[in-house]
Amino acid sequence: MDWPLVEKAATGVKAVFRNMPLPLLSVDIDGTILEANPLARDRLALPEDRGQWPDLSHFLLSLDAAELADMMERCCSRSRPQQLRAQCRDIHGGKFEVMVHLSLLDADSERCFLCVLTDVNGTGDEETLAPPTPWADGLTESSLRWRFALFGAGDGVWDWDLESNDVVYCARFRQIIGFSEAELDNSFEQWVSLVHPDDLRGFTGGMQEHLRGHSPHYTCEFRMRCKAGDWIWVLARGRVARRDGSGQPLRVVGTLSDIGARKKLEYELRRMATTDFLTGLYNRRHFISRMADELARIRRRANQPSSLLMVDLDYFKNINDTYGHSAGDLVLQHFADTLRSCLRRMDLPARTGGEEFAVLLPGTSEQEALILAERLRRKVKSTPAVTPEAIIAVTVSIGITLLRAEDSGPDATLGRADEALYRAKNSGRNQVVLAPL
Repeated sequence: MDWPLVEKAATGVKAVFRNMPLPLLSVDIDGTILEANPLARDRLALPEDRGQWPDLSHFLLSLDAAELADMMERCCSRSRPQQLRAQCRDIHGGKFEVMVHLSLLDADSERCFLCVLTDVNGTGDEETLAPPTPWADGLTESSLRWRFALFGAGDGVWDWDLESNDVVYCARFRQIIGFSEAELDNSFEQWVSLVHPDDLRGFTGGMQEHLRGHSPHYTCEFRMRCKAGDWIWVLARGRVARRDGSGQPLRVVGTLSDIGARKKLEYELRRMATTDFLTGLYNRRHFISRMADELARIRRRANQPSSLLMVDLDYFKNINDTYGHSAGDLVLQHFADTLRSCLRRMDLPARTGGEEFAVLLPGTSEQEALILAERLRRKVKSTPAVTPEAIIAVTVSIGITLLRAEDSGPDATLGRADEALYRAKNSGRNQVVLAPL
């Protein structure tokens, strides 16, 4: 093969690409812009540093990355160019309609595509590109790098014009909350209406702090209502991109990320750190922490009593020895379900040891706690645990004490309840005993 001729041909192709009177891009299969001729660079305002070029889908507001990939797939499978009308924007936020013409450049690898962007006028006809506007808005090199970092994050992009109060959402933003382009009216008020009421204060407060210049950027985690009616956790980041001569903000640009998976993981980690794996009740560590909080409240408001139950399953060792530990675990789970059914939502049940349990009863007097404990004792006795090995009858012994303002800490309260519990066990079990005053 004559390599000098090949190199000469390649040089000729590059010259044609560079001088073609249309905006041309070469794009990889994943949407990465590999090359852009001068017209395309001017039209999209691409910086000199190619490392800061975002993917093509970030410029195509009405075409997200998945839709662009689908267009490329059709281009490969059908072996012919594809075209699609789309809403586009340059780096300054100027919007225009384009026809996206996509054709396969490398038929062997099916990885490289030629993309032509031709402007569309108001009648829907393609027209010659107007000269690009000069660098507007007084953008600096650093602000351009920041803006490209937003595009490169791969999340939904939003652009809020404070003068008109309109917000432009990219396709990914709408996809996150399940709305079509026609269903978002581009008003900031509609976005606010989709924020969960409990998160609205943080959403608007953080934005106002940033607009006033009290914070370098805007960051807020909140829930948004999807089209289907459910709530998802999102993270919004943004920054003022332009201010007027007096420093008043005119434009804010930012991203929206779906953080539902992260929030779910955080919840699971918190749950694992605070609950007993076998029964699903709170563990001893979390229970002690909550008891300390309740004691602090009692010291502030001694006229609002709280009580503590210590509960022990009678002869539980015999259950394990007779039926095995698997059956014993089922008995513990059965008791936990029975316990939950007897409590209010405000009560705090925990597994504090092998077969030992505790219940914190806020706002409950000693006599009220006694009534609840008796109801629990009777229900446990009358509701045996059904296991594959056998139907196992269970009884419990319960000790009760009040939380006292003079208690030095949770251990002092637990100690009194333990003493009452042992009195119940030593008196024949299946009993409820009050700690002495």
